[in-house]
Amino acid sequence: MTNIVQRLRSAVEWVAMAMLFAMFAITLAGVVGRYALNAPIAWADELGMILLLWAVFLTDAFVTRDRDHIAFDMVWDCAPAAGRRWLLLFQAGVFGLLFAAALPTVVDYVQFLWRERTSALEWRLDFVFSCFAVYLAVVVVRLAAKFARAAGPRWRDEVSDTDPAQTANILG
Repeated sequence: MTNIVQRLRSAVEWVAMAMLFAMFAITLAGVVGRYALNAPIAWADELGMILLLWAVFLTDAFVTRDRDHIAFDMVWDCAPAAGRRWLLLFQAGVFGLLFAAALPTVVDYVQFLWRERTSALEWRLDFVFSCFAVYLAVVVVRLAAKFARAAGPRWRDEVSDTDPAQTANILG
């Protein structure tokens, strides 16, 4: 399982890198078209925004680890290991349940967007915004995995600041 998740993370890193490169190239082409050739490319801004949207949500869902996020952790730093465990269980449980409760509504709304299209490329908006539904589903899975690890017998590995397993943890 670990190997599969690592390969998925690596693949998404490459896809996100390609999206960011494409976004740069499209922006550059749009600038050249507008200012050098006096022939604006109508779809350049739209495609750039769609690529950014997909790159951000896919990267945060599959690549970014919890330790990579900015955190206000004064309470966490002051808490003993058992207190950290309860904080971790509370955080993963509450946000996991909230995101899981929101997921059906988000999926329903994204499916509703099939009626609308982007202005330049005429792409269906359900395709454009489906990355958010994927993001939300992956976050729910990651929070459930975090909760299970914090509730399990090796919970001290999850709350330790110096444990090397924390830096190698692939789901959190």
